[in-house]
Amino acid sequence: MLAKHGTLLLAAIFAILLAPGAILAAELDSEQQLIERRQVRIRELPAPPEPPQVSASVTHPIDRFIAAKWRTLSEPPKVGLCDDATFLRRVYLDLIGVIPTLKDTNRFLASKSTPVKRAALIDELLARNEDYALHWTAFWEDALASQNVLDQGGVLTRGNYRQWLLDSFRANKPYDVMVAELIDPTMPGKQPERNKDVFGVDYTIGYVRNETRPVTLQTAANIGQVFLGTSMKCAACHDHFENKEWPQERFLAFAGLFATEDLEKIRCDQKSGQFIAANFPFDLPGATAALPADPVERLHVAAQLITDPANPRFARTIVNRLWKRYIGLGLVEPVDDLRDDVPASHAELLDWLAYDFLVHGCDLKHTIRLILSSNTYQLRYDATQADAFDVTKPAGPRYFRSPQLRRLSAEQVLDSVRLAASGELLPEQRTLLDGRSTALMRALGRPASRNEISTARPDDVAVVQSLELMNGGELQEMLQLANVPDNLARGDQRRLVDLAYRTVLSRSGTPEERNTGREFLTASPDIQAGYRDLLWALVCSPEFQYLQ
Repeated sequence: MLAKHGTLLLAAIFAILLAPGAILAAELDSEQQLIERRQVRIRELPAPPEPPQVSASVTHPIDRFIAAKWRTLSEPPKVGLCDDATFLRRVYLDLIGVIPTLKDTNRFLASKSTPVKRAALIDELLARNEDYALHWTAFWEDALASQNVLDQGGVLTRGNYRQWLLDSFRANKPYDVMVAELIDPTMPGKQPERNKDVFGVDYTIGYVRNETRPVTLQTAANIGQVFLGTSMKCAACHDHFENKEWPQERFLAFAGLFATEDLEKIRCDQKSGQFIAANFPFDLPGATAALPADPVERLHVAAQLITDPANPRFARTIVNRLWKRYIGLGLVEPVDDLRDDVPASHAELLDWLAYDFLVHGCDLKHTIRLILSSNTYQLRYDATQADAFDVTKPAGPRYFRSPQLRRLSAEQVLDSVRLAASGELLPEQRTLLDGRSTALMRALGRPASRNEISTARPDDVAVVQSLELMNGGELQEMLQLANVPDNLARGDQRRLVDLAYRTVLSRSGTPEERNTGREFLTASPDIQAGYRDLLWALVCSPEFQYLQ
């Protein structure tokens, strides 16, 4: 009898814990509630399939999933790990957004313990919290449309999130906590909203804006795209033309989570008189059908529903973004269009990564470390082995036998040029913190302003980029900080050429490059000017502008 009552009591407790709007304990604030609820919900999730056994030599869980698919190829892939210099540059730019210093390059390349030193370098860079935060913040400012002004020409923005982002990444705040802080007004870390008077009307500026129907629909579309990897904006006015998963009613039900009241179905500006009850659009065991009428409580529940471990898109979206960020193509493409009719290239790997991310407390650094420590990340670039994504065939196979060629962001380019020229780069000198919008920044893809959310910078090549690099004064001004060391100015100039290659490209120059560079420097009437010209030529090279 006692055991029976104990079982019933435990079931009752779990029922309370699983209710999205439940209060776990009176003394817990909203953040603690979210973390406690995450832990309870994870225990209810079915564990994904274990990584497949492929061979004794393949031990990393990610590599086991990738190698298992290679067995479906008619010929074994011709793959190999990248060399130390390539790995060094790749991991520095991926984790802290800038090339290594000459001292760090020499130290790493001199070490012989390749597997150990690579893992140690990943940990070392992840521990550089300030640089890590500065690099990640650039991406998330674009994704949140963060602005340093409250309005532009009378058009309201959604606020400035730079300091909140920097603080969050410095502290390695759990990802679900970060997302909840943007949506849930009851979270202790919620950024205070700002008031702005525009044309005599006082508005509240925050990430969730719902003062009018259009901005409410935009809020829902933004949250769906960024945090659920789902493009649903088209369904705001009509049934989605390209994705039958999103009839207008489904999107309006989702948008109602962020509204002050249920939304009316309006098609082509014609009111229908039909109001769509707010509802979470994905199958979520234990979710309540009834939502609070109070706007604050409704947003509190919305944040819980979105970040719930049982939500099929939340964890998958962020690990898919991480995969694309570091490998070059997502397990699902496009990364902002997860849908049921387009399977992931490696569905079991995506599920495994999402579950692992949740089990480890939504720790971004944990999953980043996991991806970067894999052989899949450390493969050498091979254009003949690299995957190509065809938007007309989104379900086409991907094998990840080579990383993608990735163009550096404006911040990565400019910060790396400054470091190469001066030998060091302090956090306060990072391009992210520069409030200007220069011609070179814009040519390299940094938006002049963030009027709309964006999870990817343009990677197309245009003449304006070449013109700015070749003729623009901004790049030349940065390179003026470079000086030839006295001990090299009078010696064998091949050593000076090798110094330039190690400084800019994090590798030694080949014999041919050293000889060609020596001829160039010998013909230059001024060794200082010649050395700066050599740096400029290396900075403008595709090897510098792209990550491979």
